[in-house]
Amino acid sequence: MKNLIQLPAEFDYNLLLHALRDYKKPRDKIRGLIKDKDILRVKKGLYVLGKEYNKPYNKHVLANQIYGPSYITGQTALAFWNMIPERVELIISMTTKRKKLFETPVGRFFYLYCNKKVFNLGIKLEHAGDKKKFLIASPEKALSDIIATQSHISSEKEMKEFLELMRLDLSVNKRLDLLLLEEIKAGYKKQNIKLLLNCLKANYV
Repeated sequence: MKNLIQLPAEFDYNLLLHALRDYKKPRDKIRGLIKDKDILRVKKGLYVLGKEYNKPYNKHVLANQIYGPSYITGQTALAFWNMIPERVELIISMTTKRKKLFETPVGRFFYLYCNKKVFNLGIKLEHAGDKKKFLIASPEKALSDIIATQSHISSEKEMKEFLELMRLDLSVNKRLDLLLLEEIKAGYKKQNIKLLLNCLKANYV
């Protein structure tokens, strides 16, 4: 459909209405487009183009749009930075809102709560092409976000074992920012983040 070609791969309801402005009943048209899979409804007010338009959507961009404010973190971010071997299907994010899981036609998006004091530390704005950007945790922040949830770790030995189980590859990113990790540690005020920092200093940096 010609009206949709000019839309980006990910778009909201207002952009869709603008593309369908020549229709007398745009809402009826939208229902028809969803039924015919010309567009997919990710959540209320958020859509992606169907496969035939050859404009692949970006899950990282969508993650920021589905629930915000948020940034991509955890294993999803570490996979993005090529620091773990696994391909991560679940898109993990942090938000200042309550935690939430979204099951959508384009994938699963999980949001964990993050304290406002540490939310803005160590996040990067990455380019996704076509003038699109998304917020993602730096390797230091993504690792810290994971460790902050691991309350069972109470020694440097346990921390080292946990990092080894993650098969964390620091060879691609030797220059971990210890000053940033110190800042994140101060924000989180958690003993296991202190253990992480000590372990990284002793074994990986």
